[in-house]
Amino acid sequence: MNAGLTSKPAAGSPAGAPAKAATAASTLPATASATGATPAATPTVRAFFRRWSFWVGAGVFVVLASLVLLLIRGAGGAGAGELSITSAAPGGAKAVAEVLRGQGVTVTAVGSLDEAVREVARAGGGAGGSASDSGSGSSGTGAPPGTAEPTVLVFDPNGFLPIDRTDDLARLGGHLVLVQPDIFTLDALAPSISVTGQVENSSVVEAGCAVPSAERAGTITTSGTAYRASGASGESDTGNGSDTDTDTDGSTTTTECFETGDGGYSLVQAETAGSVVTVVGASDVLTNEHVIEAGNAALALGLLGQSDELVWYTPSESDVTATGPPSLATLTPGWVTPLLLLLVVVFLAAAVWRGRRLGPVVVENLPVIVRGSETVAGRARLYARSNARTRALDALRIGSVTRMSGLLGLPRSAGLPEIIAAVSARTGVPAVEVADVIVNRLPSSEAELLALSQQLAALERRVQVAVGRASPGGSP
Repeated sequence: MNAGLTSKPAAGSPAGAPAKAATAASTLPATASATGATPAATPTVRAFFRRWSFWVGAGVFVVLASLVLLLIRGAGGAGAGELSITSAAPGGAKAVAEVLRGQGVTVTAVGSLDEAVREVARAGGGAGGSASDSGSGSSGTGAPPGTAEPTVLVFDPNGFLPIDRTDDLARLGGHLVLVQPDIFTLDALAPSISVTGQVENSSVVEAGCAVPSAERAGTITTSGTAYRASGASGESDTGNGSDTDTDTDGSTTTTECFETGDGGYSLVQAETAGSVVTVVGASDVLTNEHVIEAGNAALALGLLGQSDELVWYTPSESDVTATGPPSLATLTPGWVTPLLLLLVVVFLAAAVWRGRRLGPVVVENLPVIVRGSETVAGRARLYARSNARTRALDALRIGSVTRMSGLLGLPRSAGLPEIIAAVSARTGVPAVEVADVIVNRLPSSEAELLALSQQLAALERRVQVAVGRASPGGSP
């Protein structure tokens, strides 16, 4: 009901109704009577923003701060995963790439095997040749760039490189640098090299081999995966603690460098008549975080700086051969998604433009008289509909106890035990029965609720008779 509703005046005051109605009418806001406008309960846009300005500002600040953090992180490594030459993050390889470019090496990052083949062909490689950084007398990175075919670095941490296309890599010739390859890649590109396991603890180890770039590095920090030469029948000591293994037919010479323990090495190089494959298990030598440690930088620049062209190949999803029927996204033209988004925006704009506006909610005081009996009957129907018998009985008991306490002259602070004792003393009804009617009994049905209400009314009637407010056979 509205705030301006009034109750019907008590019986016996017939002139009270007009007075009450006049009073209710006079309570209308002065502004409404003066201007004819009704005050709106709905806050205006200005009031809304004034109330929520702090939270809106805080939300905008959080969004902007998140964007700044994303941009900062993206500057160091977006599109920039592990060993990415565009990443300045600790795990990226931007430092090595920039130094190589400063030395005149063209460093090109590719994400598919087809791109790698095209880049090597553009640089004039792929027909054989030797990278000449083996133990057989290479000048290493001491020679100026441009003395060898393109160097191709392959780093495939996600296993996207198709095994059935490794022959395309093998045909590139020149110098192939495999960073932490798996056993399948080794079987296809360097069968004379095998995996021995993971390097548990990082430590500084000496080269101990005749590979020029490793000799110049002297020491590196070990990490990642360890490898060793396999399938060799002949071994020769280089005089500095490393082994050079040669196949029985003499076609492949494998050199092991930077021993990690348990028969593993961080660098193993296999040289054939047409190309050189270098397996690097310690990927940390290329990262921005660890490249300055020990001789990591010298090894990285020595392996990758022998040619004026370096193709940095990181296989991606585009290398994975698609299987099965094409998906709906593949068959859908590229313009469909932007068109759907545009239609959604147009629909929302039309809804805002042409949508029905109900206006603000207003409060109006109406001089309406509501009979007390209507309120009682309506509340009773609500109790009956929800089976709230206990709540209805509580309302009856509270009213009766309050009235009996007043009839007996008890203070407002009197408790139920005092009221029960006083009622029992004035009416002669045992205190147990009085307590049963006033407090203890609970109805389990509508009939019991009706019986209790009648007993409560009878008890109140006896109190009225006892104090002289009613006659035994009449009305109060």
